[in-house]
Amino acid sequence: MSELTRERRKMNFNFKELGTLVIIILVFVISGIAQPNLYSGGHLTEIIGNVLLWMPLILVVSMGMMMIIISKNIDLSVGSMVGFCAMTVGVLFRDFQIPLWLGLIISIAMGLGLGAGNGFLVSILKIPSIIVTLGTLNAYRGLAFIICNNQQVDSHQMPSDLGSLVQNGISFGSLLIPWLVWIALGVLVLFVFIMKYSKFGREIYAVGSNADAAFLRGINVKRTLFWVFAITGALAGLAAIMYASRYGYVNPSNTGAGFEFVVISATIIGGTSINGGSGSVLGTLLGCILLGSINTMLATLGVAGTFQQASYGLIIILALVIDTFFQKGQKRQMTKRVEKAA
Repeated sequence: MSELTRERRKMNFNFKELGTLVIIILVFVISGIAQPNLYSGGHLTEIIGNVLLWMPLILVVSMGMMMIIISKNIDLSVGSMVGFCAMTVGVLFRDFQIPLWLGLIISIAMGLGLGAGNGFLVSILKIPSIIVTLGTLNAYRGLAFIICNNQQVDSHQMPSDLGSLVQNGISFGSLLIPWLVWIALGVLVLFVFIMKYSKFGREIYAVGSNADAAFLRGINVKRTLFWVFAITGALAGLAAIMYASRYGYVNPSNTGAGFEFVVISATIIGGTSINGGSGSVLGTLLGCILLGSINTMLATLGVAGTFQQASYGLIIILALVIDTFFQKGQKRQMTKRVEKAA
């Protein structure tokens, strides 16, 4: 990758991230104007706590979705993977009373296997990812119903220490940051290293920018794509345990349902290009914060949940329009440089 390309990518990341940060600030400012007493009497701490509690599940899976979209693919099955892993481990908790640590390992391993199945079909058999994951979205959700016999697993049927991930944590004054948030931050730090400093991260960007050129440079494109999907599955398995902790139950019909839409939204809003080859961990984090802020603020202001879905869609469209302008701007700059060189 040339120095010019690195600088242009860095500039685009910074600009997109700054735009997302500005929108987050506007959400808080407009909400404060709409309800003048919103941030008085300790309400701000409560709002920040709600945003932080909303984010962990989305953030963890968004790290995987970011890799997949940077590689110029998509995964529509992440919600169903969360649901299947959650129901499987929930049944093990209920029927065999396995400890939490074992349930965590099983859930992550199952997610890894499910994601590897997607990765095999996409990388080895070369089936378009949107077709593969549209199929596995329904297949994994159906398996979730089968494995639990259509029965919900309630909080009293799961380990008692599962709830401590939400109820306990580290306090900063009156603000409690639960262990669930710290787990998500640990995943975030790991992916900063992977995407910015590791060979694997550089290969993901190269494959997404131009898979043929990446192959000619000696990158094993099939292996890279396989592991991108497999790791995303493992993150979905981790999110399954986090879901059970966050909500206190797992249900085959709604655990992870629609999850893929929110995760894709956060990733694209954070500046990851749907055309591949561009995206950042910081941008994805800001996308999650933005959606968490919108979700919390609209609920605080008493706005109907249906409007929240509409707002997600509108923000995605806006992000895609901005990305299109970026792509066109890059092409114009490249054309000018070629003309000058000639």
